[in-house]
Amino acid sequence: MSAAAERRARRRATSALLRTRRAENRARRDATERVKVSDYLAGLGMPAEEIDRYGSWAGRHIVSEYRAAHFGHEPRKVRKRTAPCKGHPKGRWIKVNVYRATDPALTAGASKYKRTAPFVAAVRTPVPAAYAAAA
Repeated sequence: MSAAAERRARRRATSALLRTRRAENRARRDATERVKVSDYLAGLGMPAEEIDRYGSWAGRHIVSEYRAAHFGHEPRKVRKRTAPCKGHPKGRWIKVNVYRATDPALTAGASKYKRTAPFVAAVRTPVPAAYAAAA
């Protein structure tokens, strides 16, 4: 086998290995559950009208915490359809950030914003034993 043929074979083997690694990493990455800020706030027990009103500001606090924790990197984005409004009877598509469900930036950012902090504190605060026994 000539030297050029050996180099071609090595390059092909290396590129095949990298392709399989990328596919495995992509499958692992996509297997993790991702949540939007609105889903996270709904899980905390925040009413829907307050999520519509304060969710954007909570998202700004959460994304700043995410950037601080991940060396300035941006979170992943997905598209979400908004509610119908004047001029957009079917709603319009916007890009929103999504986070891993276990990402500490969600809790840290929501606890920094004064409108969502009580909901985070209510979830984090354990129920005293006296109340748990009475229930």
